[in-house]
This record gives sequence, structure tokens and C-alpha cells, in this order.
Amino acid sequence: MAFLPRSLLLLLLAVVCIQLSGVLADGPDRCWCLSSLKKFVPREEIEEFSIFPVRSKCVKVEIILTLKPVNNSTEVVQRCLGPETKQGANLQTCWKRKNTNNTSTFKISNCF
Repeated sequence: MAFLPRSLLLLLLAVVCIQLSGVLADGPDRCWCLSSLKKFVPREEIEEFSIFPVRSKCVKVEIILTLKPVNNSTEVVQRCLGPETKQGANLQTCWKRKNTNNTSTFKISNCF
């Protein structure tokens, strides 16, 4: 008879753990860019860029550049660009002006 209360307590504890793990998994939607480039990246090297506005758990605008492959490489290289740089400000202006379908990723050729 003592087995039933222990089983219910164990089941309740398992349900609480599952609920808490779901909360923690949804939790930190942190910034993707831990550091950003401060120098100019030639537009010939940029294939596309993504701009992510301020989010609930990231208090800065993030600009992620996808660079063109070098030497027939298949590796995708992405770099973060500081939004406060002149190039970052120009990309944000272009994105706001020409991004009519409200996507986060934009081809660099659309800006020049």
C-alpha cells in the first residue's frame, strides 16, 4: 500500500522536471554575435546578409554577413558586423528601404 503514494510522488516529480526543462529550453534566446567586426568588408566578398532587430533577450541589432566561398570551398563562412559601423548603418538603411517582404536575409546585390 505504501507503494502507491511513492509512485504518485515520483510521477509528480517527473512531471515537474519535464515542465521546468521546457521552460529552460525556451529561455535564453541570447545574442548570436558575441563579437563583431569593426572593419570594412568589401562587398565583393559578401554574398548575403541578415539583420536581426533587438529581441527580448538580445538588446542589440545584429548583422550577420554570409561571405562568398573562397577557392571552391563548400564551407559557409559567416561574420558578425557591428551595426554602429558605417557599413553596418548602410546595410540597415538598404534593408529598411528595399526589404518589402520583411525577411531577415537579403542578397547584397539588392543594395548596390
